[in-house]
Amino acid sequence: MDSDDWQKSTGQNVYEMFVEHGGPGFWIRRITWGGTCARVIRIGEMTKPAPYFGSPSALMDVYSLDGPLKEGLAQVRVPGTFKTWRKIEAPSLAARVNLRPLDDPKIDVVLAARRRGKAKRQTEDTKVIDQAARVRLKVPFERREEAKSIGARWWPEEKTWWLPQDKSAALSQARSLGFFPEDE
Repeated sequence: MDSDDWQKSTGQNVYEMFVEHGGPGFWIRRITWGGTCARVIRIGEMTKPAPYFGSPSALMDVYSLDGPLKEGLAQVRVPGTFKTWRKIEAPSLAARVNLRPLDDPKIDVVLAARRRGKAKRQTEDTKVIDQAARVRLKVPFERREEAKSIGARWWPEEKTWWLPQDKSAALSQARSLGFFPEDE
């Protein structure tokens, strides 16, 4: 490949490159990087369909183009990878440096730590999902105790009362009490 031809290839993100390659061990380069390239060494569990497969963590070892390891077990920043990451042939440095074994136990330790960190970040995502499963109620202030007695909860961000969508008995009670907005 000509020195700049790799920048012209397009069409896949890092996860799709991983699947096409059959697993870790392939090389990537970012069009915004200067003199570095990286070897993808692990991607976490893919839990959803393509193209982003649930956005699992992706780890790489980053090398300067002349050989030395610059950063080990670094996170591949995957969003936008269709635009910025390119799969490249193994650079000549691959034959000269001591590459990390793909079964290195340190990889699992770092990946597990990333999963724990991701679980904390998903709290906001879970909030969005929870919001979709909420049935909003119209409860006058003076009747808030009635709402509480059937299991309704206050939603401070929206300043409204709500019930979980899967609580049919409570929803029936709310309807009979006139707490549905359309009951007015």
